[in-house]
Amino acid sequence: MTANRIARLITFTPFRIVLPTVIMTLLFAGSVFIYLLPSIQHTLLSYKKETIFELTSSVISTLAHLDARVIKGELSKEEAQDMGKEIIRSLRYGPQAKDYFWINDISGFMIMHPYRPDLEGKNVAAVKDREGKALFLEFIRLVSDHGYGFIDYFWQWKDRPERIGKKLSFVREFKPWGWVVGTGFYIDEVNSQIREYRNMVASIFLVILILMAGMQAYILRESALTEKKKVRAMSQRERLISALQLGEERYRTIADFAYDWELWIGMSGEVLYCSPSCERITGYPPERFFESPELIEEIIVKDDLDIWQAYLIEANKEEGSSLDFRIITPLGEIRWLNAVGRSVSGIGMKPLGIRVSLRNITDRKEMEVKLRHQALHDPLTGLSNRTLCLDRISQAIRRTRRRDEAYFAVVFLDLDRFKVINDSLGHRFGDLVLIETAKRLSEHIRTLDTVSRFGGDEFVLLLDELSSPGEAIRIIKRIRRAIAQPFMLNETQVQTTASLGIVLSPTGDAKASDVLQRANIAMHRAKEAGRNRFKVFTNRMLESAVELLTLENDMRRGLESGEFFVVFQPIMDLRGEDLMGFEALARWNHPIRGAISPSEFIPMAEESGMILPLGEWVLRTSIKTLADWRKASIGATGLFISVNISSKQFARLELDKIVMKALHDANLPPEALKLEITESTILENPEAAVRILERLRKQGVHFSIDDFGTGYSSLSQLQQLPVDTLKVDRSFISRMKSDPENMEIVKAVIALAHSLDLDVIAEGVEEEEQLCSLIDLNCQSVQGFYFHKPLSKEKAEELIWQRANFDDSSPRQTMAQAVRRCSGTGKKG
Repeated sequence: MTANRIARLITFTPFRIVLPTVIMTLLFAGSVFIYLLPSIQHTLLSYKKETIFELTSSVISTLAHLDARVIKGELSKEEAQDMGKEIIRSLRYGPQAKDYFWINDISGFMIMHPYRPDLEGKNVAAVKDREGKALFLEFIRLVSDHGYGFIDYFWQWKDRPERIGKKLSFVREFKPWGWVVGTGFYIDEVNSQIREYRNMVASIFLVILILMAGMQAYILRESALTEKKKVRAMSQRERLISALQLGEERYRTIADFAYDWELWIGMSGEVLYCSPSCERITGYPPERFFESPELIEEIIVKDDLDIWQAYLIEANKEEGSSLDFRIITPLGEIRWLNAVGRSVSGIGMKPLGIRVSLRNITDRKEMEVKLRHQALHDPLTGLSNRTLCLDRISQAIRRTRRRDEAYFAVVFLDLDRFKVINDSLGHRFGDLVLIETAKRLSEHIRTLDTVSRFGGDEFVLLLDELSSPGEAIRIIKRIRRAIAQPFMLNETQVQTTASLGIVLSPTGDAKASDVLQRANIAMHRAKEAGRNRFKVFTNRMLESAVELLTLENDMRRGLESGEFFVVFQPIMDLRGEDLMGFEALARWNHPIRGAISPSEFIPMAEESGMILPLGEWVLRTSIKTLADWRKASIGATGLFISVNISSKQFARLELDKIVMKALHDANLPPEALKLEITESTILENPEAAVRILERLRKQGVHFSIDDFGTGYSSLSQLQQLPVDTLKVDRSFISRMKSDPENMEIVKAVIALAHSLDLDVIAEGVEEEEQLCSLIDLNCQSVQGFYFHKPLSKEKAEELIWQRANFDDSSPRQTMAQAVRRCSGTGKKG
């Protein structure tokens, strides 16, 4: 094409009109792609980020609620943390309900991850994504610097570990527990939505370009057919206006494509603008709102209409405000909307109405309801939890104070032998028993009563609006019978019973927690009475519980302040007519009450766990005392010390290390120590008992079975135990003469010991007649008040000194005289 032709083409009027139009259209399309699409992408990302921010805030609020209960003393910190982990573990959201939360702590340990349980309890500080980013360290750094924030990284795709995707997560610190709570979304999901928008916009502009191309061809064709400039100019002008109108319409289409429902309400209540998103959110098209502005109030739930009308007055300000309210869709579905509005002003600050942005927040509201429900209900059984239980009891207390004829009862129920079920059949089976128990309890109470799971195998029942206290007893008997029925679960039948403690109104000035405490005390009294029973609370029960707690605290302080001491009861050898050793016995000299009987403080120490430090102290003190005697006097040569070991001590895996360290520290040979254990202790776990006994026996420590004859050990079990001595219980010795059956038992025990090549020690010998009978039965050793009461350390040292000097009061002389009296008087068993 020559230069002249190009010049003529450029000066050709239709071409000069069309060329700017094409350029403008292309620039307009480019501006849409350059500006509006990134804007849409930014809006979508902002919405996603705001959503996970709000969800995380809801979770943090739930944790704060649990922490508040810890502060109030309603929960221990461990219970609250376990409850918080399980609540957050179960949370899901998103299109397929697969988006989740995770928790790690500020030191880098994973607390909870629903899709990666293998990381829980492990240090994940070194975990990196495929780009080498130490993401958990980044989380910790982010919350340490700012308290919260967003971070992107690569991670497995939801519950599909084989797929890795880029993720944008929001993390926030829960400072009271040092937790970092996080959740996020995958960038690929956002990009997928952006691609859909981009393809749609590209299609629109493709149509525009096609139309423009057709119009331009038509203009050129028409311009070529006429040389009249005026006609050609008018034609170009008309088509240019048409193109501009079409472009404006397309631009408005894109502008209307906002995610939120944008609404402009004029000063007279008319709808001046309504974005198409209203149809997705409300189910009604924009035209309905333009035609009937009153439709806005018609779809609002009646209970929320007043607050909406008040909100429109409040929002008609420059700073604006927000509101959560409910609407009803054409299908009858209730949705929650969040409205953020402010006044709109024109030129010269002329008021033009209110602009309101409305967003569907139904998912968030449903999650909040779910979180509230989980905060007040037990996740396993669905029953009310401790918090809701205490609230219901408080309400019942207030009602009875207002009405004289209103009665209620609080029942604390604990399943008997539930630990046996858990240990033998597993915790999963135990959970099934708890679920079935909850079902039975719910079936056997009235609709106005409340059943709560208090924790473990403990349940609390609130029997409200009773006609009389006797009605509560009838309901409880019915419940006890229902619980006693066998459970058939997974083709396995188990049976359990329940112990129940009852508190009947009126309760005076007691608070709900006090009532529960009293019911718990009564329940423990029912267990002590033999299980499968119920007890009604009395004030004496509370006094006893307070006394036990006081005694436990005094005991803890007494161990630290040296109020305990050891006494030593001599063990006499009937064959060698001599002292052979001592049994170490703990004693307590209380600064206020004076001497407290072992029968009072030993059971309490067993129950509270104080028996462990007390028992270890007695063991070390006794071993050191005998070592000191051996160093100080030749009379202590060959003597042994016998120390009682409780069942809780015997259950410790490190018992042999504790014993051998005490012997090593005191420089006492193991052969000088004899440990006493009861039959019941051995029978609790005979295999473990044999292993512990054999480990210590190999070191040289001796063993005796205390209170033999009171348990149910078999001969085969006795043969397997590496013991040296049987101790006949004092209850048999004291009634040898009055009850022939006891005499036969003592005779049988001694004969059994001889057949197994074991020594025998008879406890509780207090009379000469008992001694003579034991001599006739060929019993090797005795201990009891007949020879010596338990001696202080100083008195025991005197006895050892007498033994070394062979004086008239020495143990040998005392024993020899007793044996001669039995032989001389001819007393026989």
